[in-house]
Amino acid sequence: MISIKGINGNLVFTFSKGSFNEYIDFLRQKFSANPNLFAGSKVIFRGEGLENLSHQQIAEIQKLCLEYGVILNNTIFTPEKSSGNDVIVYRNVRSGQKIRSEGSVIVWGNVHESAEIIAAHDIIVLGKLEGIVHAGFYGDKNSIIFALQMAPGQIRIADKFSRSPSGHTAKDYPEIAYLEEDNICVSRYIPQENLARLNII
Repeated sequence: MISIKGINGNLVFTFSKGSFNEYIDFLRQKFSANPNLFAGSKVIFRGEGLENLSHQQIAEIQKLCLEYGVILNNTIFTPEKSSGNDVIVYRNVRSGQKIRSEGSVIVWGNVHESAEIIAAHDIIVLGKLEGIVHAGFYGDKNSIIFALQMAPGQIRIADKFSRSPSGHTAKDYPEIAYLEEDNICVSRYIPQENLARLNII
């Protein structure tokens, strides 16, 4: 159901197939049996079982971990990001559609209003972004959101969120959203400045 292994100073929780209630019961039993073992431990979520959980259910599992002092650590430490779980969409994402990825999401098109994208890492929209987007879903605060035209209904990065002001219209230049001092910042995308800030150059 959930295997737990120590890897590079982190505890990796790998979710195999199971139900939300089974995951909650399993983790609560593990945490309560060994509270000193888990308190202060850095934990990374992985596994196909996460794909069958809703946004709210994963948030509840994260909340349970935090209650026992577990540190969520789904953070990428280098600019090289695995493409194994990335999702590339070669079309517009229409209203009501939902895309989810255990890696990053790249959309070659527009993301329409009320469409939703959830990614463990970055979200890149090579078109107009009007929908709801959540990058760094498992807690990766280094995640970014990029769009050629940025006019989202809501932006989330890790556990922070922001809404577009009333009457906001997309600029005629690319923009990037990122976390700075635990606040979501949106700025014009200037390659040299942004890549340097992300420690890529």
